[in-house]
Amino acid sequence: MKRIALVIISMTIGWATYGQEVIKSKVYGRLVDKTDGPMLIGATVQLFNIKDSTKSRYAVTDVEGIFLIKDVESAFYKMNIKSLGYKPYSRTVRISIEEMNFGNIFMEQDEKVLEGIEVQGAVVAMEVKGDTVQYNADAYKVNPDASTADLVKKMPGIVIDENGVSANGETVEQVLLDGKRFFGQDPLLSLNTIPAEVVQKVEVFDQKSERSQFTGYDDGNTTKTMNVVTKEGKRNGQFGKAYAGYGTDDRYKIGANVNSFKDDQRLTVIGMTNNINQQNFSGEDLAGISGGGGGFRRGNNSLMTGTQSGITQTNSLGLNFTDEWGTKAKFEGSYFFNQTNNSRDETTNREIYNGDSIQYYDEIKNADTDNLNHRLDARITYDINDDNKLTIRPRISYQNNESLTFTDGATVNGAGTEINRTENNYRSSNEAFNIDNYISYMHKFDKIGRTWSLELETNYKETDRENYYEDIAQDSITQYLTDETDYTIESTLGYTEPIGNTAQLSATYELSYRERNSDKNTYNINPDSGAKNFNTQLSNHFVSGYTQHKTEVSLSNRSMGTFYRFGLAYQYAELANKQIQPETGNFVNRFNSILPFAMGRIELGSEADVFIRYRTSTSTPSINQLQNVIDNSNPLFISTGNPELDQSYSHSLMIRFNKPNPDKNRSIANFTRVETTQNYITNETTYAPQDSVYAGGIIVQQGAQVSKPINMNGYWNVNNNTTHSILIEKLKSNFNTSLGFNYRRLPGRTNEQTNISSTYSGNIKFALASNFSENFDFNIYYDVSSNLVNNSIESIANTNYTTQTTGAKLNWIFGGGFVFRNDIYYQKYNGIEDSFDSEYVLWNMSVARKFLKNDVGELELSVFDLLGQNQSFSQSVNPAYVEEVRTEVLQQYFMMTFTYQLRRFSGAK
Repeated sequence: MKRIALVIISMTIGWATYGQEVIKSKVYGRLVDKTDGPMLIGATVQLFNIKDSTKSRYAVTDVEGIFLIKDVESAFYKMNIKSLGYKPYSRTVRISIEEMNFGNIFMEQDEKVLEGIEVQGAVVAMEVKGDTVQYNADAYKVNPDASTADLVKKMPGIVIDENGVSANGETVEQVLLDGKRFFGQDPLLSLNTIPAEVVQKVEVFDQKSERSQFTGYDDGNTTKTMNVVTKEGKRNGQFGKAYAGYGTDDRYKIGANVNSFKDDQRLTVIGMTNNINQQNFSGEDLAGISGGGGGFRRGNNSLMTGTQSGITQTNSLGLNFTDEWGTKAKFEGSYFFNQTNNSRDETTNREIYNGDSIQYYDEIKNADTDNLNHRLDARITYDINDDNKLTIRPRISYQNNESLTFTDGATVNGAGTEINRTENNYRSSNEAFNIDNYISYMHKFDKIGRTWSLELETNYKETDRENYYEDIAQDSITQYLTDETDYTIESTLGYTEPIGNTAQLSATYELSYRERNSDKNTYNINPDSGAKNFNTQLSNHFVSGYTQHKTEVSLSNRSMGTFYRFGLAYQYAELANKQIQPETGNFVNRFNSILPFAMGRIELGSEADVFIRYRTSTSTPSINQLQNVIDNSNPLFISTGNPELDQSYSHSLMIRFNKPNPDKNRSIANFTRVETTQNYITNETTYAPQDSVYAGGIIVQQGAQVSKPINMNGYWNVNNNTTHSILIEKLKSNFNTSLGFNYRRLPGRTNEQTNISSTYSGNIKFALASNFSENFDFNIYYDVSSNLVNNSIESIANTNYTTQTTGAKLNWIFGGGFVFRNDIYYQKYNGIEDSFDSEYVLWNMSVARKFLKNDVGELELSVFDLLGQNQSFSQSVNPAYVEEVRTEVLQQYFMMTFTYQLRRFSGAK
C-alpha cells in the first residue's frame, strides 16, 4: 500500500513540474476613466491567446481598478477590456517577460450609455468571470424607492424567502459593499439597507478564507458571498430615508436609514421602533441564551413583517463604519442593539405514537418575553508590507432574556380518557456574555507560493439562568439556578510550498482546547414560608474538556481551466468528562481519526463549470447532551443527558454545476449534497405505562415521556436543488424555476426498539418578475412542497402532508406621483388529519402620493390584512410524534405613513 501511495505521489509531482522551462508571466495594470480619472471597478480584462484559445486568461478589476493575471504563458494575445458605461478597449500584446506592467489604461466613456439612450441589448445583464457571476444592475428595472433586496430578486438564480437569501440553491452567508463587510454576516439586513439606485453591479462568488486569500492556496473553506458594487457617482454623499406612521389600535412605526459615504470612509446608521412585528435583526441576536426548559421555541427572526408569532414591540439601532487609515490599515466594524417585547397565545395539538396506540396531547400557552441584545464586531487588517499581513477580528455580544409563561396541558388516550395533566407557571431570567477574537499573521517568502501563517482564535462565553417553575396542581415551586462557562482556544500553523508552476503543497498543524462547565442547582421552595431545600436529584455540576491535535497535508494543482486539491489529516482527540455532584465520576474517551478530503473544479467551456468537494469531519456532543441531570421543567416531557456519548464522524459530498448563458439571459444550476454520520447523536424515548419512579426518585406520570441522547449509526441526509432562469422576451420578464428534493434517514429508539424515520421531501417553485418598467413592477410566485414520512416500527406514525404558497406583489406609479402597492399571500396546508388542514389569505394594500422636489416626500395610506384572515401555524414531525402549533398573530389595522428620501451626492455623472 505504501509503495502504491509513493508511486501516485511521484507521478503527481512529476506531472505538476513538467514544462518548467515555459516562461510564466504576471500581467497587471490599472483601468482609469480618461475624462476625470476615477478608477474602474468590476471591469473585465481578457487575454485571448491568438494561436490557442484554450490558454486564454481573464481577470476582474478590484476596488482600486487594478487587474492581475498570473501564470500567463509567452505568446501573442488580444487584450479585450469591457466596462459598463465605457467603450470597449482592444489591442494586440506580446507577453514575453516574467512581469509585465501595463500601467494606467485610460478608458473612454460611452456617451450613448451615459446620456441614457436605451439601446436594446446594450446592457449585458449577466457575465461570468471565473468562479464569479456578475449581474449588471442597469439591466434590471425596479421602482425608484426599491432596495437592493428588491433588485436582486429579479436576478437569475437569486431567491429571497423566509429562509434568507440564496443563490442557485446555496445560502448566501454574507454581503459585502464594494468589497468591504457590511453589518457583519446579516445578508438580509444589508440588502434592505442599500437602495437599489446606488448599485452598479452585484457579484456572487465563494469567498476564500483569510489564509487562502493571502497565500493563494485554496484550503476549501469558503463563504458564499454577495458583493454589491456601487456606482462611481454614488460613492460620495448622503442618502437614505426616514419614516413615521400611526394607525388604528395604536399601531405605530418610526425609523430611519442614513448613509454617509466619503471615498473610503463610510458610515451607516439604522434605527426603528414599532409595534407591528417589524424586525431588522437576525436569529444570531437571539442565540446563546435559549434553553433551560419552559417550552422555549426559537423561530426565524429575519426581516419579516406581520406574520411572526405573537405581537412584538421592537426598538433597534445599528451602526456600520468602514475606513482606510493610510495605505496599509483598514477598519470595518458594526454595532447593533435591539430590544423586543413579545406576547403570544399558543395552542399545541400533538399526536404521540406509542407502539400500536396513539395518545393525544393538547396544550394552551400564554407567554410574555423581553429580550435585550448588544452586538459589536470589527475587522482590522494591517498590510505591514507586500509580504506580511496582520488581521484582527474581535466580536463581543451581550444578551438578556426575561420571560413568563403559563401552560395548561393534558394527555388523553385513544378512548378520550385523561392520562395526565400539567398546569404551571414558568418564569425565566437568562443572561449571556460572549467574546471572541481572531488574530492571524501571514508571511510570503521571496519565492512565489512559499508562505507561512499563524492563526489564533479564542472564545469565552458565560451564561447565567435563574428559572422558577410553579406546579399549580401540586402547589409546589421549584427554582433552577444554572451557571455555564464555555472557553475555547484554537491555533493553526500553516506552510505552503510551490511545486513547479502550477502545483502547491500545504501542511498545517492545529491545536485546540475547549472547556465547558455547567453547574445546575435546584431548590424546592415552600409556597407558604419561602424556605428553600436543596434538591440533589435535579442538581448537577459537570465539566467537559476536549483537546484536539490535527495534522494535515495536501496538494493542489491549477492548470488549463482545471483545479484540484486532495489531502489527508490525522486527528487525535480526548474528551474528558468530570462529574462533581451529586456523585463524582470521570469519563475519558480518546479518538484517533483519519480525515481524507478532496475537491476539484473543472471549467466546461468559457462559462460552465463543475465543482466537487468531499470532506470528513468530527463533532463533539454539547454540554447539555453530556450532563447527566434531569430536566423536569415540563413534567410530561422529561429529559436528561448522557456523559458516555462519543463524538460523531461525518462524510460529506457536494457537487455543484453552474452554467450561466449571458448571451441568452438564462442560467441553469444544480446543487447536490450528501451527508452520512457515524455515531450520530439522536434520542432514546421511553413512555411511562403507569405512574412510576425514575432514577434519582423522580416521579414520572403515566403517559409522560423520558428522553436522553444516544449514539447511533445510519444517519443520512441527501439534498438536491436545480434552478433554471430565463428571460421571456415577449413579456420582458424574468422567469425562475426551482426543483428541490431532500431525503433524510433519522435513527432513534422508542421504548427500547430501534426506529428508522425516513422523510422524503419535494419542492417546486416558480417566480415571474417584471423587467420592462420602473413605474410598473410586479412579482408573482408559486411554491408547493410535499413531505412523506415512513417509520420502520412506528408505522402508525407514517404521514404525508403538503404546503402550497402563492403570492403576488405590485408597485405601480401613475398619474404624476400616485403609487399603488398590492401584496397578496395565500397559503394552504394539508396535514395528517383533517383537523390539521388550514388555509388563509394575507392581503396588504396601500395608496400613496409623492410630493416635494424630486418626489422625495411620500404620504401613504395602508391596510394590513385586508380580509382579516392572518394566521400562524406550523407542523413538526419526528419518529415519536407529530404536532401542530397555532399562534396568535397581528390582526388587521390601517396606517398613515410619511416617508422622506434623502439623496445628496457629489461627483455624480
